[in-house]
Amino acid sequence: MVYTLTAMSEMEEVQVVATVDSLFRAHYGRLVRALTLACGDQEVAADAVQEAFVKAHLHWRRIQQYDDPVGWIRRVAINRLRDDHRRQTRKGRALQRLAGEPQVEVVEQNGFDSDLPTILAQLPKQQRIAMALFYVDELSIAEVADALNVSEGAVKSYLHQGRAKLRSVVASGEEVHSDE
Repeated sequence: MVYTLTAMSEMEEVQVVATVDSLFRAHYGRLVRALTLACGDQEVAADAVQEAFVKAHLHWRRIQQYDDPVGWIRRVAINRLRDDHRRQTRKGRALQRLAGEPQVEVVEQNGFDSDLPTILAQLPKQQRIAMALFYVDELSIAEVADALNVSEGAVKSYLHQGRAKLRSVVASGEEVHSDE
């Protein structure tokens, strides 16, 4: 085998890459789907998840010791989405000030057959992220709480409020207006 010709540290590095690679193959799609519902844009979600996996690869020796490396990756991706959202908000405000007229934001939804992304995009961000992680990524309430860095009670509240708003939207056909 080729391993007999390589140094021990190189063999370990090959195994580490394979471990990150298997983690990527197992969780990438689910993470992108969940975060797409959370942010409303599949490309932005995919970029955030990819960047999180790159960071995981760079710091793998430390991260592989964690109890939940995928949770760490999810947390990094969510932070990236939040950073992007803040950046886009600041950019939008600056453009509004410069242009003197309100800017209309168009959110493109990809990869979903229903109106769910459109309806979820109208919920407040925390509710939207909690619902996407709970229902799409199939995380437990404790895992969602850990990913959002909030209490389990807060997650239950976000899910309850989100379901109530979605129920009212489906029943009445009205649009939900975000509290953000």
